[in-house]
Amino acid sequence: MDSIGSTIARLPVAGSLYTRNAATVKREICLLLHRFGLLGPITFVQWLATWGCNFRCSFCEASAGARREDELTADEVVSLIDDLARMGTKRLVVSGGEPLLREDMPALLRHAHDRGLSLGLVTNGWRAAEFWPRIGELRYFLYFTSLDGPREFHDSVRARGSFDRVLEGLRLSAETRIPTRMVNTVVQKENLQHLSAILEIVKRSGATAWHLTPLAQVGRAFHNDGVGLAGEGLRELVAFVREARKVFNVDLGESHGYLGCLAGSPIGKPFFCGAGLTRCSVMPDGTVLGCHQVYDGSLGEGNIRRRPFSEIWKTEFRRFRTRSTPSSCVGCQHLGACRGGCWAEMTLHGQCLKSRWEATEVPQREESKAVT
Repeated sequence: MDSIGSTIARLPVAGSLYTRNAATVKREICLLLHRFGLLGPITFVQWLATWGCNFRCSFCEASAGARREDELTADEVVSLIDDLARMGTKRLVVSGGEPLLREDMPALLRHAHDRGLSLGLVTNGWRAAEFWPRIGELRYFLYFTSLDGPREFHDSVRARGSFDRVLEGLRLSAETRIPTRMVNTVVQKENLQHLSAILEIVKRSGATAWHLTPLAQVGRAFHNDGVGLAGEGLRELVAFVREARKVFNVDLGESHGYLGCLAGSPIGKPFFCGAGLTRCSVMPDGTVLGCHQVYDGSLGEGNIRRRPFSEIWKTEFRRFRTRSTPSSCVGCQHLGACRGGCWAEMTLHGQCLKSRWEATEVPQREESKAVT
């Protein structure tokens, strides 16, 4: 879908029309495929392997920390992988928490590889070198890690020595020739000033792409309104991305690519939120969620402990597969290009980042909508 869209976007007249309505067009295609029973998770299925993490980042979307007793067992994960393979899923992204805290991870990644799934590994890099002799030879389409700033800043956010371990993980993934080696930076007020320095680090790191994601008020960061970007901060971030793209493969995080629309023209490929349409997530306890940024079981579509994932995918996700329009989007000139922006932001807060884009201060969130 993306390759076809990229081709259309380059055409003189049709390209401009498509760009202004890309999210709507892609959504209609997905709904048509769903109507005929042909819709699949073509982007990926993400499995959050654990709630556990060796860090306690203040902006963690998953509020990760300690492992929980209700996490899927190795046998249950094997059953999930087998089900994904039978239904023709091509890509499995393994995330967390920190997935490499699971000692059974090499065996589970090996099983997914042997069943024909291409792997994505999302890791903070702390144990990458320790695990690489056992997992480095597998077939990956993505290695995804995080960098918050230069060494001193990053280590102050995570832990002493974590900066060097991020770079070591990137080096190993580059030696393995994983095609997409992505660094993600959660951008907030404290590290906005470091973006130029981070760019130079990323360019030398072995990464092939760098995504900059404005801090989202979800998970542990729900109440951290004071550190998020708004107004001039968001505009500075978008301007930086446009300029940095001249020297490296830089983009906004996939959930916030629509900010280019607010700035007047798209950045990179046209935005599309594929939550519940082309991708979804399986939580550590087996709950299936359409969006990987909303860690709330009440928004679940089912649980693989009670029904196979393939059945849940085929029969649920009604909230994602209708032609509804968020009330706050009615009359917005950008509706065709973004369809409401990030589903998590719209669901938790009732609006996209448009109000923040236009604000001089970060708007305060309503307590009653917090999801941790």
